[in-house]
Amino acid sequence: MPQLRVFTFFPAFGLPTGGPFALKVLKWLDIGGIAYEQVIENNSGKGPNKKNPWIELDGERIPDSEIIIDRLARVYGFDIDAGLDSVERARLHGFRRMIEEHLHMVFEWEMFVHPNGRPFVMEVARSMAPRPLAGLAATMVCRQLGKQLHARGIARHADDVIVRKGIADVDAIEAALGDQAYLAGDRPSLADVSAYGMMQPMARWPMSTPVADHIKSRPGLCAWLDRIERLGSSKTPTVR
Repeated sequence: MPQLRVFTFFPAFGLPTGGPFALKVLKWLDIGGIAYEQVIENNSGKGPNKKNPWIELDGERIPDSEIIIDRLARVYGFDIDAGLDSVERARLHGFRRMIEEHLHMVFEWEMFVHPNGRPFVMEVARSMAPRPLAGLAATMVCRQLGKQLHARGIARHADDVIVRKGIADVDAIEAALGDQAYLAGDRPSLADVSAYGMMQPMARWPMSTPVADHIKSRPGLCAWLDRIERLGSSKTPTVR
């Protein structure tokens, strides 16, 4: 079998990584029963496109969670959406894009810009840098992410508008889920895995931020995220 290494950010919030896209990849691998080695690497600049996560597949470096999963699905013959018709695939594709392109900006805003999220960034900085440099490092990271979110548009809005936009995404997911086990019915889809990667850290983090608090207040959503978390949970990857 191919040798597979997955490079992720550090574990956080009781999860194997705090990075939403890395968490998505790890959960997809767990569901597929695919063996891998998780490598903790907090320097995204080491990746092939300077982003986290990336993988090494028999020595070949591959970036981007979507590209990673598409490649591994062909290598290992695992299509998590097998059996879905083209209409259902299209519907779930739309949800996944909403989660990864829009809700992700709200995720980053709550962690790096919202005043209740920034202390976590400081805590992480203190664990990774000498104390005199930790404050400077945290400030630089938050400022950089704030500029990126402004350039992408979301941070140009007032705080209450950003919160409403994020809650609208969460409510749309909750409405689509209804009383089903998963977004596609009785089996998980790639959209479920994507949502898990983005929303479970928010449901688990200790900071009180508005959209994360909204997720925490929805028992059906929390039960769904925990259900996804248990999928493949008996498999233990090698971590270093």
